[in-house]
Amino acid sequence: MNLLSKFREIYFNKESLSEEDMRVSRNISIFEGCTARSILTLTSGAFLVGFAKYLGASNEQSGIIAAIPVLAGIVTVFSPIVLEKLESRKLLTCMLCFIGRLMMGLMILIPFISPYKTVRVQLLIWVFFIANLIMVFTIPYAQTWLLNITPERIRGAYYGKRESIVLGTVTVVTLLMGQVLDKFEQIGHQFTGFIVLYTFVIVTAFVNIVLFSKIKEPVNPVIKSGISIKNLFTLPAKNKNFMKITFITVLWNLGYQIAFPFTSVYMVSILHLRYGLVTAMAVLASIASVVSVRFWGRIADKKSWLYIMKLMIVLQILSFLTWFFINSDTVYILMPIAHILGGAAISGVNISVNNLQYSYSPADNKTVYMGFSSAVNGIIGFVGTLVGSFFIKVTETRGVSPAGFSIGNMQMLFLTAVVVLTVSIFSISKFRINNVN
Repeated sequence: MNLLSKFREIYFNKESLSEEDMRVSRNISIFEGCTARSILTLTSGAFLVGFAKYLGASNEQSGIIAAIPVLAGIVTVFSPIVLEKLESRKLLTCMLCFIGRLMMGLMILIPFISPYKTVRVQLLIWVFFIANLIMVFTIPYAQTWLLNITPERIRGAYYGKRESIVLGTVTVVTLLMGQVLDKFEQIGHQFTGFIVLYTFVIVTAFVNIVLFSKIKEPVNPVIKSGISIKNLFTLPAKNKNFMKITFITVLWNLGYQIAFPFTSVYMVSILHLRYGLVTAMAVLASIASVVSVRFWGRIADKKSWLYIMKLMIVLQILSFLTWFFINSDTVYILMPIAHILGGAAISGVNISVNNLQYSYSPADNKTVYMGFSSAVNGIIGFVGTLVGSFFIKVTETRGVSPAGFSIGNMQMLFLTAVVVLTVSIFSISKFRINNVN
């Protein structure tokens, strides 16, 4: 009976949270974020591309696989049908996140299931996709949950602090795992390196569920009338301000996802860089994020999250433009610059998108609005990646060398992303968005 009472106390809170409860929960959320982001980092980017290539994936397939989390965002539009009916949503959120993260670690079992490359790649795609669907389903509420225990007056400072600590932790984890993979690859045991990496992911998933469960949940209003599938689309569509914010994030995702999933492919498959160097670049990007994110938070408090979003797009344009000039001759000079710019940009985007969606959605049914935005962005972002993959495939044998400077098809893809993001920033500048309701 005591265990049942404790279980109810943890997952089915029915009392309003005190300021102290929220403060402690925000602090725990920082450590939970460290574990969650570590799992995300180790199962994406160069690590995921390296594992996909080991299983037999092509460059185009690797890029598409890397963008699967974006496609999985479509499921968030349906999560309010379930979540908005629950007064206590913590148990479902924690368990789905745990299952998804555990599946990420269990991907290491794929090579034991089949010796055929085609089957292995298909299994990787399906397991990775299902794991992301499960986790992404909880995103609208998980974001709202944290925002609800963070007073608006301190959000900029808190998110800046949280992001800097999370990124600092992920930096250390990424650097260590990069070295582990390089060491095992050098002695001809690449798969053993992946076993160590994914075992770490599995252990971290168990740590994460413990921390996640310690974050207290505020009482949630239950919508008695229920939410229909029609409402999932019509409610956000009727809110002009929210649709403008969604369009801004769509423009960002389209330009970003055309090229970003292929940066890891470019480093691993084209430039043939070691994981040590790739992770060192990731560390550099993280340092840029850590240093800049608190600055972005303070600027947002003084100006607006929309201002930060526009500024981040400009930084990403400069990053992709730098990627365009990277080849085997310039990699050691320009790659650090590209990662610094990209790291600074994504840290600002991460905190501004959540706050923009939250601020410009009505007090009721916030998960409906945030789920709708995530779904739309997921579809558009994945379409962008498919466009990038198609571009790489049809230009596979093409390249130019003006004035002796080698330009391959992936570099031309980065330039395409620059053009798309440039068009988007001019479009955003023409928007007139009213003050938050």
